[in-house]
Amino acid sequence: MKQSIFLFEDQKEMVIIAMNYNRSTLIGVNKKLFDIAFNKMLQKNNPVELDGMEMILVSQSLHKYGKFLSNSKQIKESKKYRIYGDIFEEIRKNFQQLNGPKFKKSRTA
Repeated sequence: MKQSIFLFEDQKEMVIIAMNYNRSTLIGVNKKLFDIAFNKMLQKNNPVELDGMEMILVSQSLHKYGKFLSNSKQIKESKKYRIYGDIFEEIRKNFQQLNGPKFKKSRTA
């Protein structure tokens, strides 16, 4: 199951910048899995179709790049990336809650 997420041009650009930064720190299988989500962002499709794991990778990239900007004393830009990372994480949580496995609660004595 995938979630359709519409991104404005500036939002998509932020995600691509953050993911490109994060991609440079990855190697091996992690990089190959990451590239699947990254390539979806590079396409012109809008809305973008992402699964839960791909949303995690986007969120992590935004937070990681935000931290990099913070360390570079670019606090205002850093906050933008971190807030957008939080928004992506909320989208993912809602998606997982709606589409994740359902557990039946059993009665206890």
